[in-house]
Amino acid sequence: MRKILALILTLGLTTGGCAWFGGSSSEEAKPAQPQEQAAAPAPAPEPAPAPAKDVKGKSKTKAAKHAEKKAPSRKTVKTEAEITAELGMVGHRLVAQASRTVMPSKASKEVRQDGKDFVASYVDVDPNEVTTEMHPSNAGQYVGYVRYQEKMMECRGKSRKEAITTASCQQVKARNINELIRYDGSTWQY
Repeated sequence: MRKILALILTLGLTTGGCAWFGGSSSEEAKPAQPQEQAAAPAPAPEPAPAPAKDVKGKSKTKAAKHAEKKAPSRKTVKTEAEITAELGMVGHRLVAQASRTVMPSKASKEVRQDGKDFVASYVDVDPNEVTTEMHPSNAGQYVGYVRYQEKMMECRGKSRKEAITTASCQQVKARNINELIRYDGSTWQY
């Protein structure tokens, strides 16, 4: 039975070809009628463009012309103010990512027992409290400093559930973070 099905499919594909699966049909490949050809005016030939010349006056090859079209125009040189503004945006994005991924977080607190009380602790990073600073390096590139603070918070309660949910939290420590990132001429790398 399988051999017969395979034979039928093979025979169908060889006779029908790709037309069954959205290929070109004979209607699309029909030549225009002679009446239609006479009615349509012949398009005027476009004038041949003058060959492109390089600096020394020599003609460029087709590949060089094509590469010239594809290549973006000269790289725009960013000013120091634009680079500093970009550092600010990248710094805020970096700190926002740190606040979402730091562990233990406010959503996933670490709980331990301290005597009779339970203490839930987590690290809090405020993405709005970011400072950035930029310094030039020896190679004409820039070094960026992204500074923010990680606050260690503790919530005390009589039970584990109370410590996690309803207990008031207090800051017990703070850690200053200073991340260095570099500017490679087009983007900030971190």
